[in-house]
Amino acid sequence: MKTYSLEAGDDHVQKLAHENDPVRAVIELVWNSLDANAHRVDVVLHRSQTDVVVGVEVNDDGHGMAPEEISTAFRFVGNSWKRTALRSRDEGRPLHGKFGQGRLRAFALGTKITWDTVGDSTDGKRLRSIVTARSGDRNHIEVSDAVETNADTGTKFAAEGKESIDPLDKDAAAERLGTTLAPYLIAHDSVEVAYDGQRILPAENIARDTELPVEWEYDGTVRHAKLRVIEWKKPAGREIHLCDASSVVVDTLDSAPGPDFSYSAYLLWAEMPEHQGQWPLAKMESTPTVLGTALAELDQVLADYLDARRDERRREQVQVWKSNNVYPYHGEPESVEEEVERAAFDVIATSVGRHIPKDKRKQRLTLGLLKDSLQQRPGDVTALLDEYVGLNADERDQLDQLLRTTGLSRVIQASTDVTNRLAFLAALEHMVFDPEKNKLVGERDHLHKILERELWVFGEQYNFMVSERGLTAALDRHRELLGMDRTDKTPVKRLDGTVGRLDLLLSAAATDHDRNRHLVVELKAPRVVVGETELRQIKSYAKAVAMDPRFSSSTTHWDFWLVTGEFDDDVRQEANQVGREQGVVFEPQLPDAPGATVRVWVRDWGQIINAAKHRLDYFQKSLQHDPSLDEAKDYLRREHADVIPDGLLSNNDEGYRSLHEFESDETAVG
Repeated sequence: MKTYSLEAGDDHVQKLAHENDPVRAVIELVWNSLDANAHRVDVVLHRSQTDVVVGVEVNDDGHGMAPEEISTAFRFVGNSWKRTALRSRDEGRPLHGKFGQGRLRAFALGTKITWDTVGDSTDGKRLRSIVTARSGDRNHIEVSDAVETNADTGTKFAAEGKESIDPLDKDAAAERLGTTLAPYLIAHDSVEVAYDGQRILPAENIARDTELPVEWEYDGTVRHAKLRVIEWKKPAGREIHLCDASSVVVDTLDSAPGPDFSYSAYLLWAEMPEHQGQWPLAKMESTPTVLGTALAELDQVLADYLDARRDERRREQVQVWKSNNVYPYHGEPESVEEEVERAAFDVIATSVGRHIPKDKRKQRLTLGLLKDSLQQRPGDVTALLDEYVGLNADERDQLDQLLRTTGLSRVIQASTDVTNRLAFLAALEHMVFDPEKNKLVGERDHLHKILERELWVFGEQYNFMVSERGLTAALDRHRELLGMDRTDKTPVKRLDGTVGRLDLLLSAAATDHDRNRHLVVELKAPRVVVGETELRQIKSYAKAVAMDPRFSSSTTHWDFWLVTGEFDDDVRQEANQVGREQGVVFEPQLPDAPGATVRVWVRDWGQIINAAKHRLDYFQKSLQHDPSLDEAKDYLRREHADVIPDGLLSNNDEGYRSLHEFESDETAVG
């Protein structure tokens, strides 16, 4: 029995052990086995009666260690023979360990560690030796007397004495071992590594394997390296390994970008072994170093790769949704606005794709709800998604940039409003012109309640409503617009002394011309043929207003509309008189308010619907030339070209017209 004293401080040995990372210790021991030309390495876990991992073995069939090698290997930290050898003996494999520190990490696995090794000595004898170390006295290594044997060469490492080394019992441990060794095992397919009874087969878990050039200039010289990025089929986290030119890992960085990917990146550079352990300082140093410059270029190349892969993923994911018939849009886009909306939807949906259910029925429902949210409340989509699925900071920033900063949400909202309004006009035509359906439509029960929610039909400028509350309520709304005293609640009566009831009162202040405009709509059911009786009723409302001094104001304009589907001949003739605007049937003089007007119009549903369609057509054309749309298109081209339909990439060189101009025109026309 011999005892060797390790020529390093106990605290230094403890630091090198990295005792809080037993998985790293196993990886180092496996590398040692591979450096010894092992063709089979088995990592065996020992469990207690309660199924807790309390010990570990690493067995290999490599060339083992002869007594003279043990003397050198276990007496010094550093000065490993591998540092100058570069390749393993006999088979010439690339070597991992070069600094004589890997074996010290074994203390992370137990309080007592042993190497039972069989190797061929320089005089041709095959000898077995047992090396023992204990955590209580790390600096002293016991080595048994060598014994001749006929056993095969190899080493059996064993660790025991710790109550628990549970990190080794998790799937992540085998995955980490596999991703670290992947390039080596792929290049040396005759080598087998097994972990807890399962062979490590990284090649079967590869979803994509990409090699990228990395070039950087330092001290006047251009350096060349390669970045190999392997994406995994099964989730395996993400890692960045710094390797030599043969893919042997020298260092592993403590973090890696791209939380939406499962990958391992390997920077392959022949000079990397010369910089082992230097990367933390290289990242922090303000003065560039050759390694620091290399790491900066690595960051950029990897970031570009991940961005390109995200673009590919989006295209692929959208195609999968379409193939599975869960994509919420159908056919080709019918307008530029719809193209932009679809592109925005694709960006949003694929950005949060990890939160979308796998079940097709649930996918269809989720994507449909997302589409509806985008159309109806585009400005709130980010907040809604964050509340229900949880977004990371990058996802929130990306969606906010898309929907808020570019003005895209206003474009989508406006386009959705147009679509919804056109659909409503089609339904309204059906209600008032279909002979069978208009018999079922009542004046107050149906039309009134529907139009209360669709006041734009009569004009965009009417933004307040008082419904079925009589002329007194009209007076109250009128006084509010004028800023007058509203305490006088004396009823407004028609000329016959009765109190009138208005079906709808739509009022708005048009401040651009310093005026207040009121629209009074008297609705009749579509089946009612308007005659003299109905005309007399609407005129009585107008006369009550004209005769009541509380309504008098030189800046007030009243329009009374009698609306139905059909008029009799007498009403039609009265609505087409020489010297009057078509449709006006009554326009009394107001001597007490010479600047005010009171007019009574007869309007049929055809006129109202056609006028509304004309406004919507005008609005659509204005929207196509809105700078917000072009701004949104530019942003989508720049940041998300992968999801933009080809037709959207062409610019429209015609002049622009803002929605604000349209709104001003609409106010003047209305």
